[in-house]
Amino acid sequence: MLVALQRTGQDRVLPPAVGHLVELLRSWGPGPDHLTGLALVGVSLPSRLGARFVDALVFTRTGVVVIAAHAPGPAEWPGPGDRTGAAVEAAKGALAGHEGGRYVTGLVAVVPPPLGAGPGPAAAPPEIPAPASEPLVTGPESPAQAIPGVAVVLAHPRSLRRIISQHNRWRTVWSADDILDACYALSLAHLAPPRAALLADGFPARLPVRSPVPELPAVVPIPAEPPPVAEEEPAWIPPVRGPGSAVFPRPRPIRQVPWGLVFVLTVLVAAGVVAAVFVAQVFHGS
Repeated sequence: MLVALQRTGQDRVLPPAVGHLVELLRSWGPGPDHLTGLALVGVSLPSRLGARFVDALVFTRTGVVVIAAHAPGPAEWPGPGDRTGAAVEAAKGALAGHEGGRYVTGLVAVVPPPLGAGPGPAAAPPEIPAPASEPLVTGPESPAQAIPGVAVVLAHPRSLRRIISQHNRWRTVWSADDILDACYALSLAHLAPPRAALLADGFPARLPVRSPVPELPAVVPIPAEPPPVAEEEPAWIPPVRGPGSAVFPRPRPIRQVPWGLVFVLTVLVAAGVVAAVFVAQVFHGS
């Protein structure tokens, strides 16, 4: 992540909470913990109601996060949530000419006291989830109020890194050239890094071209088919024969010959003939 500071010099010392935030942002530079982004620290955003001071304005490939560093203590007015909400509206107005104006969100980073002080190494504060839809109040001493579009998270390396990388879960909307144009629109061109540095940090040279959604044909309702009507079969009417038409006789059924009975009768007739001849010979000889 690239970090550029607006408030520099001996007469513009960063508050301890903002300094702690800057150290966290710088820890995500080149190396294993690299996180693509551009953080502009200690800047003012132009608006219709005057300049809005912002502790950090972080550009990522998918959106812009307006961060207010807050150290719990005496109540301040306006609180960090109100200041962040006003800065979010100012950033949206200044970036209205770019689609990225739709992806500006706010974040209050609460720096737990003491900042590394104590007899031993400072223990890592417990992680507090911070959904963007419903900001969290860190405690009774924290003046952070529930502001729409503003979340609250402890300024712990893991917590802050996760919410910055996941705070905007949209498609890529910022290229290197878009970042430079946004810096001019915010009157922060003097803090803009070279284009080559943005490309080396991980910003794309140009936005990916989205394929247009094909137009679907209009849905034409299909009327329901009526139930089929049962058709009655007409009665069969024999054809009328004319005077010259030929009348064919109805064929007679073919009767099968009882061959078994014929065989029996033949045997009986033959036996009768043989018996008659025998009797005639007997009586003739006597």
